[in-house]
Amino acid sequence: MKRFAFLLLVGLALLSCRTVPTEIPEDLTQAELVQLAQESADQENWDAALAYYQAVLDRFPQDRAATVAARYEMAFIEYKRGDLTEAQAGFEQVLGFYDFDSAGLPQWPRVLASRLLQDVLARREALSAADAGAETGNTGTGP
Repeated sequence: MKRFAFLLLVGLALLSCRTVPTEIPEDLTQAELVQLAQESADQENWDAALAYYQAVLDRFPQDRAATVAARYEMAFIEYKRGDLTEAQAGFEQVLGFYDFDSAGLPQWPRVLASRLLQDVLARREALSAADAGAETGNTGTGP
């Protein structure tokens, strides 16, 4: 009986990990929100991760370093999901932070956003070329 109760508790805990938080406690620190976001992303619970990163943006808008990091992570989630349009917009937004006043901002979001933006643009171009080839009947596979 104890084993059943333990397995039930573990099962419920795992199930709760896949849910999206409807209410995020107001007393969580920025570090706690980021930790919850990262744990959710590690479990591929993208919607929960996005909710926690959005809470960082909503609750700590004055912290530019946290804002740029959260925006990068949100764009990266869209990249992982395969939403190239959202990923491109997110990476461009991150890079925009560095266009004006980058003093005090961490450099890793700029570097990674730049690299991934190039990948997104190349993938979107390849998809457009494939679509154009399909419309003309040219699949590029030869005669």
